[in-house]
Amino acid sequence: MSSNIVLFDMDGTLTEVRKEITQEMISLMSILSSVAKIGIVTGSDYDYLVDQCKDLWGSNSNIDPRRIVLMPCNGTKLYKWSQSRGGYVIKHENDMRKELGTDEYNDLLCSLVSHQLIIIAQNSIPYSGTFFQYRGSMLNWCPIGRSASESERRIWIELDQDKKIREFWLSHLEERFEKENIPLSVALGGSTSIDIYPRGWDKTYSLRHIKKHVPWFVGDKCFKGGNDWTLYKALSENDRAFSTSSPEETMSIVHNIIKKIEASDARR
Repeated sequence: MSSNIVLFDMDGTLTEVRKEITQEMISLMSILSSVAKIGIVTGSDYDYLVDQCKDLWGSNSNIDPRRIVLMPCNGTKLYKWSQSRGGYVIKHENDMRKELGTDEYNDLLCSLVSHQLIIIAQNSIPYSGTFFQYRGSMLNWCPIGRSASESERRIWIELDQDKKIREFWLSHLEERFEKENIPLSVALGGSTSIDIYPRGWDKTYSLRHIKKHVPWFVGDKCFKGGNDWTLYKALSENDRAFSTSSPEETMSIVHNIIKKIEASDARR
């Protein structure tokens, strides 16, 4: 069996943002699984990953779930299929608060709350709740609120595209972390949020789990500042990283990857 593994971002890559994976994508992943393992590396936590991608290994899929590895929170959490339990079990996880220390983490949270209040005061749009979500190994800051409806999310996305709000605060945080020598990194998460995590806990963290495999990667936030950038940059040197603009384009890329893997296996 091939030692290749193809890693995918989730939102905007395997699925539409916050939407379930399509049957068309599942059918293609089934073909891919015959020549490579599949890894999902997302900034989202495990519950979101399961909500959107559970049909990939569900009863209506013919993919062996042991061929699929789940790596939420940039890969700082690792889930593998357990035959005995009939489901995915966690094999690895990290703790951001333990890494930083309680005082440093609380100071970060206080500053983010003040930034959130500025955004609300300066922009009159409908906000919801849950502006901050602690995911164990990272902190997700969503200025519109993670409880926002689809229409509220669209309002925020248009505002953010116009005013570059997230880009401004991302730059502000980067400058502060560098000036104060705080070992944190920040990246744009999806289309509505910002991910903050200890330095080195970006998506390249996922490579620690697959050292015996040849990794490939497909993601949609492959620009500098996007949360796919570091992994894209690390694997693009070997022409095994691809930037996509939609799940439809991802499917075209996957067909190309399958051809390359098959050609490589044939030469062995």
